[in-house]
Amino acid sequence: MLQDIFTHEQKEQLLQLASTLNPQQKIWLAGYFAGLSAGNESSELAVEAIQPASGSTPLTILYGSRTGNGEGLAKIAQKIATEQGYKATLKNMADYKTRDLQNEKNLLLIVSTHGEGEPPFSAKELYEFIHGKRAPKLDGVNYAVLGLGDSSYFHFCKTGIDFDNQLEKLGAKRLHSRATLDVNFAETAEKWLLEALPAFGGNAEAKQVSNPKFSFVAASTKSELPTVSKSNPFKAPVLDKMGLHGRGSDRQTIHIELSTENNPGLNYQPGDAAGILPVNTIELIYEVLTVTGLNAGEIVTINGKEKTLEDALYKELELSKITVDVVKRYLESYPNEKLAMLATDVDKFKAYLDGRDIVDLFTDYPTELTAENLVKMLRPLQPRYYSISSSPKAFPGEVHLTVGVVQYHHAGRVKKGTCSNYLSDVLIDNETVPVFIESNPGFRLPTNDQTPIIMVGAGTGIAPYRAFVQHRELADNPGKSWLFFGNRNFETEFLYQTEWQGFLKSGALTKLDVAFSRDGDKKVYVQDKLWEHGAEIYQWLEEGAHFYICGDMKNMARAVQDNLLKIVEKFGLLSKEQAQEYVDNLEKTKRLQLDVY
Repeated sequence: MLQDIFTHEQKEQLLQLASTLNPQQKIWLAGYFAGLSAGNESSELAVEAIQPASGSTPLTILYGSRTGNGEGLAKIAQKIATEQGYKATLKNMADYKTRDLQNEKNLLLIVSTHGEGEPPFSAKELYEFIHGKRAPKLDGVNYAVLGLGDSSYFHFCKTGIDFDNQLEKLGAKRLHSRATLDVNFAETAEKWLLEALPAFGGNAEAKQVSNPKFSFVAASTKSELPTVSKSNPFKAPVLDKMGLHGRGSDRQTIHIELSTENNPGLNYQPGDAAGILPVNTIELIYEVLTVTGLNAGEIVTINGKEKTLEDALYKELELSKITVDVVKRYLESYPNEKLAMLATDVDKFKAYLDGRDIVDLFTDYPTELTAENLVKMLRPLQPRYYSISSSPKAFPGEVHLTVGVVQYHHAGRVKKGTCSNYLSDVLIDNETVPVFIESNPGFRLPTNDQTPIIMVGAGTGIAPYRAFVQHRELADNPGKSWLFFGNRNFETEFLYQTEWQGFLKSGALTKLDVAFSRDGDKKVYVQDKLWEHGAEIYQWLEEGAHFYICGDMKNMARAVQDNLLKIVEKFGLLSKEQAQEYVDNLEKTKRLQLDVY
């Protein structure tokens, strides 16, 4: 029969393909050809034809992400789940209807933790719902949780842990143990997904993925994971570098311009950040070698490769700060009663860690270290992220950064910020900087260029607003824009002063209010300027304005949010509860966006 319909070559190809298919795949293929025979030949319908059949096991993959890592991982989970025979549906917590939770059958939850234990905003509503009085019984829900976080924080993966525990309390059935993944999560994430997904049932014939060597990187399309990445940065030539402070300032902020040579892997939007891979200073490396008594030329193994200890300390390991996970590993290898006691007092422990580095740790709690143990104990040297201060429309093929150079005296020694000093020292001629783009989808200009924007920032928090206004200047008939900027001194620390004056003249910037805290007898901050203009700010909000906050999370950002709430309450003639609901709605509809650190 086959030879009557197909050529010999087609018959051989068909038989070879059929021998590799499981029953579920044969059903999909049958549906695909049935669709073609009915005349559905478009690529869109062809894609639908190879989606899991309606009878496949349903699986909802629900993600809460701030920087996009969780979303990217959720897409990869969907790809693996589809290969395993699930009808996998991807949903963002930001758009998820909380009442749908009790109707889920199988739920894979992927969520990150922001800072010290905070859920990302996209996860906030669902997080509060399941912990509140209206949380339903979830007896019919099967689930597993994958948490993303940073073990240098005290409350590592707290949001994921809280979701996992609360879902169980509400009656849901945990089908696989929770994953809590650190900053370098790719390999561990893939392993956990391949172990966890079969627990939901799926198709008995399709529980193994078609390629047992499934690669985390290969799982993404080129658009999801560009060739330029954290693991493969682009070495960008330095075009220009200049200081932004005036004479007499005891601090330093630099403006640095990098060439991206129109590399498609470095495409970005205003609001995105640049990840920079720094190196440690020679001075700090030799301080570490001196305090530990180790030999710079000793051979150690790191990431499966042999290299000298000096080289590992230069490029691979975090030296400029002490983190919770490092102290934990230190105590596991070298018990120290005094340090262990300190670690039990959270407030005192935080105070100790603040501003200290690895040299301080080994000075205060000395021991006889081996080079291999030192390497295993320390964290991998992480990239530093800087909000991009240029618009790709205004400066195609370039990335501009605004960098506050960190240097201070603490615990008897001069301390320097790893990346800021690295960038401060780079030369303009014949030097490159390893860079990649970190998308920041939660900090974006309105899609409508005519929408008013209010921008609030202090210090280097000015960076994304330079990009915003450059972008708006090139738009047709842009809407109103208002910048609130704060720093210490008008004469020495008014960053990009000439440019802002030019934007005001051109109309790209409508209003500018500044606060310089050290210039008068009374300290004035950006939040004070907001309060002064409260009535007009509320009017702009009522006209649909988007409100942005960029800068220090603990002080400036919190104070700005507090005053914004008071402005809405006073000038909107609302109760405190109604004002809070108003502000929450601004955030939910992405009209209030924060980029804080």
